[in-house]
Amino acid sequence: MKFWQSLAFVEMDQMVELARFCEDLGFHGVSYGDHLVTTKDQVDEYLYRDSGNIFWNPDTHWPDPWVVTAALAQATTRLHFLSTIYILPLRDPLSAAKALSTAAVLSNNRVTLGAGVGWQKAEFEMTGQDFHTRGRRADEMLQIIPGLLSGEMTEFHGEYYDIPPVTMSPGLASPLPIMIGGYAPAAMRRACRFDGWMATSHEEAEIYPLLDTLAAVRREQGVEDKPFEVWTGVRNPGDGTHERLEAAGVTMVNGCNFLAEDGRTALSSIDDKKRRIETFARAFLPR
Repeated sequence: MKFWQSLAFVEMDQMVELARFCEDLGFHGVSYGDHLVTTKDQVDEYLYRDSGNIFWNPDTHWPDPWVVTAALAQATTRLHFLSTIYILPLRDPLSAAKALSTAAVLSNNRVTLGAGVGWQKAEFEMTGQDFHTRGRRADEMLQIIPGLLSGEMTEFHGEYYDIPPVTMSPGLASPLPIMIGGYAPAAMRRACRFDGWMATSHEEAEIYPLLDTLAAVRREQGVEDKPFEVWTGVRNPGDGTHERLEAAGVTMVNGCNFLAEDGRTALSSIDDKKRRIETFARAFLPR
């Protein structure tokens, strides 16, 4: 099992030092999320919390994931980088591919794209992207981007994007892994076409029914024997939690988060974060 440490919601001036700290402790990689803005009046329903309210404060840092990756890659040598998740249809495919290829080259291919279609309609409206076609546009983008990343001449003619023969340089030495987040049947089917599926964060008992659903979708799509990654955060892990999840098919888990007791983001010192990360590492990372 690969252990990742979340750097989501972390103050930006702490990220380089924390990334080095995670590498020294033996984490496989670090992860962080993606939002462009937080609106003054949160009017959209947040689907992943019973309250329907977002759990970050307006002053929570949301750096661009690929700019951060490029910076952290220069301060580390082994650490991998994962977006949880990158909202593809907020962008156009050329801009997304350029950001990804730059980060992947500067990190010596230590990048995994965790992609999703997003939920916050206001962001789509402000960027001029159609919220209602985001899933279909993401499907086309996921066809286009690997070709652009390869450095080979590529073209695409679809419903939403029409790209003449082009090449994007520099190309990557190896294919960039792509994982898909989301709970809708369409998201799980989308994940089956790529390298893995991503959940959010759950209690251990909540994860097994999700794995059953995913397994059924993979059988339906005829890819149950294909190598496949499964990533999730685990709330309140205990003795044997990760071993049981690994046996059930989970291949990647996230380390501790930096939420307050009420489940919302909170500013904290780098020493406090290091203490929490080290406590998790000592308890669960392989020696």
